[in-house]
Amino acid sequence: MHVRIIWPGMTRSAPIRSMVADYRERVARLTACSVVELPDLSRKRGLRGPELRAAEAGLIQESLSPDARLAVLDGGGRELSSEEFAAWLGREMNRGARQIDFVIGGPEGLDSALVRRADLRLSLGRMTWTHEMCRVLLLEQIYRAQCILKRIPYHK
Repeated sequence: MHVRIIWPGMTRSAPIRSMVADYRERVARLTACSVVELPDLSRKRGLRGPELRAAEAGLIQESLSPDARLAVLDGGGRELSSEEFAAWLGREMNRGARQIDFVIGGPEGLDSALVRRADLRLSLGRMTWTHEMCRVLLLEQIYRAQCILKRIPYHK
């Protein structure tokens, strides 16, 4: 299975960029993994609010694989334990999913049309995280889920 994580904008913080690289490499040792960084439209076009979310959704839609399962990070989504998240990934693999596209929105969030299209709306909890921190948290949870599924002792 191939895991792709898609987000708008580059990771600017050097420590966060380092953690993203570390966990991306860890995930890649267990399953195919890639990151797609889309242009930051808030900087280039000065968009805000619904216009920014809609423009980002257009870029995200273009980058999605038509046959991939779609999981979006959404504050109103399901809160799963690490074991429940691993079980979801395992079920997707058993159903024959060849790719899962995870989407993290920018600072303004995700367009509602993209959220409605998702196979999984995933929340990282009720606390608010920066979109850059969400990148690390999602990658770490994907790595943890792979360890759980492969019975590697990391997850304890």
